Amino acid sequence: MSKKIVHQLSLSDIGGVQRSFALYLTYALKKSNFHHCIYSFHDILDNFINIKKYHFNINKSLHNRLKFLFYLYSKKYIIHFYNNLGSNNVNKLLKFLPSSNIIFHERGRVWNAKDEDHTIYQNNSSKAKIIIANSNASKIMLSKRFNIDCNKINVVYNGFLSKNISHKIVNNQRYSKKFSIGYLGRLDTPKGVHVLLESAKKLPDYDFFIAGKGAWEDTLKNIARGFNNIYFMGVIKNPLEFISKMDTMVVPSIREPLGNTVIESGYCKKPVIASNIDGIAEIIENGVNGILIDPKNTLSFNKLPKGAVPIPKFVVNPKTQELDSPKEIDSIKLCEFIVKLENNPKLREKYGENLYLTVKQKFCIEDYFEKLEKIYQKILLN
Repeated sequence: MSKKIVHQLSLSDIGGVQRSFALYLTYALKKSNFHHCIYSFHDILDNFINIKKYHFNINKSLHNRLKFLFYLYSKKYIIHFYNNLGSNNVNKLLKFLPSSNIIFHERGRVWNAKDEDHTIYQNNSSKAKIIIANSNASKIMLSKRFNIDCNKINVVYNGFLSKNISHKIVNNQRYSKKFSIGYLGRLDTPKGVHVLLESAKKLPDYDFFIAGKGAWEDTLKNIARGFNNIYFMGVIKNPLEFISKMDTMVVPSIREPLGNTVIESGYCKKPVIASNIDGIAEIIENGVNGILIDPKNTLSFNKLPKGAVPIPKFVVNPKTQELDSPKEIDSIKLCEFIVKLENNPKLREKYGENLYLTVKQKFCIEDYFEKLEKIYQKILLN
């Protein structure tokens, strides 16, 4: 089959969307019945060197721009937009171009949306053949905040590694001989890393490793100043290797559409302590394959660093399945659970093993790939 899937997303940054997409495309290039290419408005990072030849920068070439518009217009191609359902630029483009085979894939951008974006979300969704949401929480946010038809939204969980992967990432070269707590992700407003640092300051005999970059980096380093048990690791090229060096991972998010770090931790059989918010509860069952802490505290900040992601207006409460105001977890409660895991190796092993089974069953690359292939086939056969 010569029909083409045109993926429209930026690979100029390293986040959960980019990492999981690169894993998917690497797999799809070997298995798919379709040809695949990537169009974006920025250059691609060298971290994605294995898929670089499939990437085209719309801004750098008139030829690339015209080709993208042709793909958008033609019925022989599918344009798969990632996190663009609320894009005003896409909304303007689709007003003047009679497009046909469009997929909008919601991966978490809707949490940053404003009330005035309602018309854009409605207009763009009306142009889509289908809307894919990466979690039930994303589906709830789209339907309850922007009144998008639930019947048009398909939940497809992110796929990461193969279900046939070795059950444990072996790495004997730890960063520390002390009990090690890891964080992996962007250093930005929604991630709640400031709460983890407050816990680290209360636990001087434990080592905390913070991996990632972002607008909050300087602020977080100021919070950690003077504490020699907090280490900022920068961007990590191999997330699984980093996770494998930890005794437990913490995901203290204020909002989290799904929780890619939770999934990656599962592949490494590492226990996770996380906020009970949004899509995280679709991965972790409290007391079975990890620990969930209800966020009950008012946000302990109001001034944001320059360039930071805004505070979300709403989050999804996993217990009620309703929209709620954002809150943060309690740093003392987080300390209690860290100490509990340090004192109970068997419990760490139980959570790690059970989380591994969960992610293999629900978030493997094979299932994600097959679900996308069926969606593509259905659109092009109609």
